[in-house]
Amino acid sequence: MAQVSTPTAPARRARRSLPDLVVDRLWRFFCSVRIAIWEIAILALLVLIGTLRGSSVPQTVADAVPALAPLVERWYAWDVFHSLPFMVMLGLLSVAIAIGGMINRAPGIWQAIAHPTVATTHGFLRNAEASATLAAPAPPDVLADRMTDALRAAHYRVLTEERNGEIHLYADRFRFAKLGTFPFHLALILILVGGIVGARWGFRETEFIVPEGSVRGLGYGTGLSVRLDNFSDTYQENGQPRGFRSDLTILEDGEEVKRGVATVNRPLTFGDTVFYQSGFGQAVVLRITDARGQVLWDDAAPLDFVSSVNPDAPAAVIELPPAKIKLHVIAPDSNRGNAPEQDPLGLASGTMYFLPRPLGPDGPIGDAPGVVGRVGEVSEVAGLNVEFLRERRFTSLQVGRNPGIPIFVVASLMLVGGLAVTFYFPHRRVRGIVAAAPGGGSAATIVPLARRDWSAQRAFDRLSGEIEARLGLPLSRRRSPAEGPASATSRG
Repeated sequence: MAQVSTPTAPARRARRSLPDLVVDRLWRFFCSVRIAIWEIAILALLVLIGTLRGSSVPQTVADAVPALAPLVERWYAWDVFHSLPFMVMLGLLSVAIAIGGMINRAPGIWQAIAHPTVATTHGFLRNAEASATLAAPAPPDVLADRMTDALRAAHYRVLTEERNGEIHLYADRFRFAKLGTFPFHLALILILVGGIVGARWGFRETEFIVPEGSVRGLGYGTGLSVRLDNFSDTYQENGQPRGFRSDLTILEDGEEVKRGVATVNRPLTFGDTVFYQSGFGQAVVLRITDARGQVLWDDAAPLDFVSSVNPDAPAAVIELPPAKIKLHVIAPDSNRGNAPEQDPLGLASGTMYFLPRPLGPDGPIGDAPGVVGRVGEVSEVAGLNVEFLRERRFTSLQVGRNPGIPIFVVASLMLVGGLAVTFYFPHRRVRGIVAAAPGGGSAATIVPLARRDWSAQRAFDRLSGEIEARLGLPLSRRRSPAEGPASATSRG
């Protein structure tokens, strides 16, 4: 009785677990060149937006298209380089370089270093851009040994493999230079990590003003304060500033940690915080008390902006929260010859104009009249006693902190080192076959793995000359027409 067999259904493809699918998708995401290009493009756009934020371009856009004015205001208010999207893009690129540029390529690179493919084909040798051939009366194994000795004398590692009576050669030099790609890619990662660290914990204060003899807290969670011990300036004959310097004391949590000088071209550095000299101006020292004698202010106030009444009059604003009063201090006109009609106060040297205004909607005063105060005198202003003690200077500093700078330094060294290894010690490779010649003896053909590499072609020419000199046998060279006008040369 015939036995009927039913075909078995093909085995179902094993289902992959959810964690495996997630890992596979993430791996492909970070190894995708197309996604990396998008990430770089988005990062470049964020850098452009952040750079233009400090220019007049946004305002120009708002003037040209008034409907975009609210968007421009948000543009000016958005600190791109300290924002979450900027740090996320830096993080994504760091992971992409680590996975796609290093981890994914590591097995292939190590295979090429430790276990390269030795065997080749005659077709590969014929199609190579350059080759060198020599013949000898000795059998193939003897010629292969002599070729091996010559290559090793030229500092090449030589691997051989016998196939079908032929001996295949693989020789290379500077094979570990292929590892130079790893410090290079790691340097790129460190640069991005340094950007993340700087964006998260760094800051840039463009106008940090400290009056002479006063202490100002830097903020930003640093615990640092700055005291201006002395300010000095020199001028040219035409009245233009020649140079100015600030003698500074840095305090950390109230304790002195460093003293130094900041000039225009020589900033003062403390740790990863740098103080740049950017400007200076006048300050006024006042002592303000209320009717009960309580001291509300005993410090210098920088005259760091101009009065709305007179554009040539430096001014300051002092907020006094206990009294709910905001005191405007206006100095004499700094350029009396320019539009004197815009100087209704007409203040003399050694005087200040004190104009009180309410601080907040529930301030105790309305539009109280202003008072002219003289140096060394006490003036009553809206129930407050304002003593004009003296005038001083203030310094204007730019303060920058980037804790990622040490990371950038290490990254720069690794970047230069990786590039130097890659370019100055390139991986040189040669393949060849030693086979029996038809008329007796043997013949050897070697070719470089140097397609469209001019320097590697020159290295192969030098190697061919060394082999020819060491073996004492004539060697013929062939060069493809694309390599030069002569398609073949010979020596011997």
